[in-house]
Amino acid sequence: MCVHHKITCRCGLGVAYFFFRDDILPEETIVEIFCPACSHVVKWDPSSMIRDVGWIIHYDMEVARFYLERKNVIRSGEELSPEFLFFEDYCSWYGLTPTDIEENIQLTKELETLKNRDLRLYFETFKKRRIGRVKELKAQGYLKALRA
Repeated sequence: MCVHHKITCRCGLGVAYFFFRDDILPEETIVEIFCPACSHVVKWDPSSMIRDVGWIIHYDMEVARFYLERKNVIRSGEELSPEFLFFEDYCSWYGLTPTDIEENIQLTKELETLKNRDLRLYFETFKKRRIGRVKELKAQGYLKALRA
């Protein structure tokens, strides 16, 4: 089972959706997040943080290590990095960006009448729009989009 959570950033202006692969890590793995409006105040720590186009995720690496070792994802003493948590989806955006899930819901709503009228055209249109969006996200530098 995979769980996702909605977390508000430190200043309260930004909301991000997180995915927790295989439900191994608890929500407490995230100390806090910072949106582009408040991330400039963060004292950067690369050992426990990851930056993605103005967003910063601050992880509790001890919590992550405890649960990942308990589930035999990593061995005791093995290196653990914020990049591992993020790119292996143990604690990462739900999708390619903090708000990707909301964007997909909005796109689905926009195309609802097309879906009811012509299902094949709906799928083609949805696919074309998503491919275009991924190209935009790559151009903006979103980490997961760059790997897509």
